[in-house]
Amino acid sequence: MKRNSIIAYAFAVLMGFALTGCGTDESNSQNEMQAESTEPTAREEPDSRGTNPSMATAKNNEGTIATTNPNIGGYEMMPTQIITENITSSSELSTLASLIRKAGMVETLNATGPYTVFAPENGAFEGLPDGVVEDLSKNENNKRLTNLLNNHVVAGKLTEADLKDGASLKTVGGEQLKVTKKNGKLMINGAEVLEPDQLSQNGVIHVIGKVLVTKQ
Repeated sequence: MKRNSIIAYAFAVLMGFALTGCGTDESNSQNEMQAESTEPTAREEPDSRGTNPSMATAKNNEGTIATTNPNIGGYEMMPTQIITENITSSSELSTLASLIRKAGMVETLNATGPYTVFAPENGAFEGLPDGVVEDLSKNENNKRLTNLLNNHVVAGKLTEADLKDGASLKTVGGEQLKVTKKNGKLMINGAEVLEPDQLSQNGVIHVIGKVLVTKQ
């Protein structure tokens, strides 16, 4: 009788261990599933309208034009973008974008400003004598290039309405630009403004048809 009691007790203990083991496996399995279900899911944000999709990378590398192929273009200039982003966005301004990068002016044009930029379109640079752009792009001519580009930038945000006939504008390079209005056309030092008032967060861009060549 005593022997049967001992056997029954031992059987009960073994069953208890077996049930405990099953409960632990089930609990572990549930914890793993919860951990998996609470894992954050990555979500792609769509590119904003008018923004070059390579901009995010460029911003993280101190300036859009400094790290982005300036020939990309083909996007809208938007008032929510800064000047360098808008210059990079426009396929018409790819030569200017390349020269700004070469001159090391990205950081300046990324600043709060505001600035007014008279931006020569690609055709304006093509209209210069053969070899001029290539010559300006050489390292030894960086100062000349910087001076040239600085004379396309004016401190302050001047829209078309602010550019009065006969006004004189002092560039950040120290030169004077003359504003004329004739037959409904706005001219800066004889260069026609083709696309005025391209607003940016830190200023305004006016696309012009000629390079503003001044004394160096």
